[in-house]
Amino acid sequence: MYVQLKNWAKKIVPNQWLRKHEGFLRGLIALQYKGKTYQCNVCGYALRAFIELEDKGKLCPNCGSLARTRYLWQFLLDAIGLKDKVVLHFSPPKKISQRLKRSGVKEYVTTDFENEFTADKQLNIEEIDERDAVYDLIICFHVLEHIENDRKAMAELYRILKPGGRCLVQTPFKEGAIYEDADISTPEARLKHFGQEDHVRVYSVNGLEQRLQSVGFKVTRHTNTAAATNFHGFPKQLTLLIAEK
Repeated sequence: MYVQLKNWAKKIVPNQWLRKHEGFLRGLIALQYKGKTYQCNVCGYALRAFIELEDKGKLCPNCGSLARTRYLWQFLLDAIGLKDKVVLHFSPPKKISQRLKRSGVKEYVTTDFENEFTADKQLNIEEIDERDAVYDLIICFHVLEHIENDRKAMAELYRILKPGGRCLVQTPFKEGAIYEDADISTPEARLKHFGQEDHVRVYSVNGLEQRLQSVGFKVTRHTNTAAATNFHGFPKQLTLLIAEK
């Protein structure tokens, strides 16, 4: 029901208006989910339940965070650390972006090429208009599966990282090899083959790791295996890659 209402609203209400009033609208919806069973670790809202999406993901009704976003925030706090870092964040969800700005980072820069998220810059990941070796940390969640020349994008990410810097990468994954075909180019065909109208491939963990290594990154894996009923609504299983320069 929530997804249907959201899609309906996008069709008839200007996107600028939705962005301006997003907090108020979410607050009204969140009241229906208020409780004590769960808590969103991004916005702190206490819930009787998360909104369950069609893909079984868990959405926070108050801030709109997805399970992977909540896990990213926890991972940044527990395993990465943010104090005094210069951070670049691609396609940043609004609430986690607000939290990161107040996290003690030295500088936090956001970018979104398609104008789907509020961001400071509009950088083309295949040709990033930034100096060499400027960032300590890059967050690149659910971006590379949209990029035609992903190897060029990876090389650009490597170039703008400082030595010792890390890039956190996550995408949808499948077993086996990477699945991609340049002849699959229509939105309808991409939805059928890659799972979304604007995706151009489906990575495997091994395949993505090897491509990141091919441009110079040293890659380690981190896999979360939290219970599906965990307090913060983390993904049942999520693998992210930590690409270090």
